[in-house]
Amino acid sequence: MGNNNNSGILKFFGVLMILFGLIYAALGTAALIGELGGILPGHEAQETLVVVLAYAVALIAIVLGIACVKGALGVSRALGLVFAAFGLVSLIYLQVTQDTFSIFDCVALVFGIAIVYVAGKSN
Repeated sequence: MGNNNNSGILKFFGVLMILFGLIYAALGTAALIGELGGILPGHEAQETLVVVLAYAVALIAIVLGIACVKGALGVSRALGLVFAAFGLVSLIYLQVTQDTFSIFDCVALVFGIAIVYVAGKSN
């Protein structure tokens, strides 16, 4: 029964990750072209590393979401770790260079850790 519950939680996280990735990519693109301001500070400045990290986080979120929904525990666990690492690097980099806190990167870090934990318990 515990594994079914963890599988359901993993699928829920998967759907959230897909939505997160799509929203993050859309907001990043809108900020890059100047449609939105104040949401993603590094994007408005068009700082290359911030933009690359953001799109990497968005892409990994979508792939991770698909892996979670399909129930691929090993892939979910590995990508969750990568996702959390990218979120942490991006969070620290923005804090140091832009002197700002990115809620999206913080959410990425927390969701990545949560997915690693749930996928590990399901094994």
